Amino acid sequence: MTDGVALAHDYATQRGGAERVALLLAEAFPGAPMYTTLHHPDGTFPEFSAVDLRTSALDRVPLLRRHHRVALPVLAPAVDRQRVDADVLVASSTGWAHGYRGARRTVVYCHAPARWLYQRDRYLGTDEGGPAHRARRRAAAVALGALSPALRRWDGAAARRADVYLANSTVTRRAIRDAYGIDAEVLPPPPAMLPAGEERAVPGVEPGFLLCVARLLPYKNVDVVVEAAQATGRTLVVVGDGPDRGRSRRSPRAPARSTCSGASTTRRCAGSTGTRPRSSPPPTRTTG
Repeated sequence: MTDGVALAHDYATQRGGAERVALLLAEAFPGAPMYTTLHHPDGTFPEFSAVDLRTSALDRVPLLRRHHRVALPVLAPAVDRQRVDADVLVASSTGWAHGYRGARRTVVYCHAPARWLYQRDRYLGTDEGGPAHRARRRAAAVALGALSPALRRWDGAAARRADVYLANSTVTRRAIRDAYGIDAEVLPPPPAMLPAGEERAVPGVEPGFLLCVARLLPYKNVDVVVEAAQATGRTLVVVGDGPDRGRSRRSPRAPARSTCSGASTTRRCAGSTGTRPRSSPPPTRTTG
């Protein structure tokens, strides 16, 4: 049991690098409660079920647990209503967790400032796609335009309240400086998978391919990886899931995509030559 320390994470609803960091924080501070807005057990890593999660009132709404982006207009008030009871709060944040208040001191580990506020066009992606995709994108752009002024004020105030602000990379450090005027210290995240980890064979995948591991979101630039692989004539395997999955499947350029466990990903990395989208963390590369 870790006395006096609490943790925070935006939402435990998906599988990604930020969620892995949140779980590593839970390992580093065993027994520490983790404040978060939403928890979708089927959508995120199963290890979150063993953490003392303190969820917001929004977690009572199944739709929001399954689709956390729908909750964007009400996430800031939800965070404001939760109060942290701890000497030190360590927040794993991509836009919301740094807003938790109540601890005597707050340390923020920032994966990226809120992309929906500071990189809106990259966050929403292009208008390419069918009529339904274009309509959803336009509706989201209108909603973000209306919400952004108030959210920017809330977000900036939350960032400046922190006692220590850390960035996961030099790219994120520059983004933090541009968004908040904070000169954050860079602390790279620990590796998520190791060469000595568990492996499980993936049927139908032979060694020698290029591998991309990323959530299927516009700002992850997976489409750039697909184009590069096609230009070189290399076989590409994309491991991931996300809102762009349906649109990508309908694209004639799209390779096969899937979700898998860490063991499966390690196995795929073992048979690949390795590649990644520009804005996502590099996958594990192993040989053998």
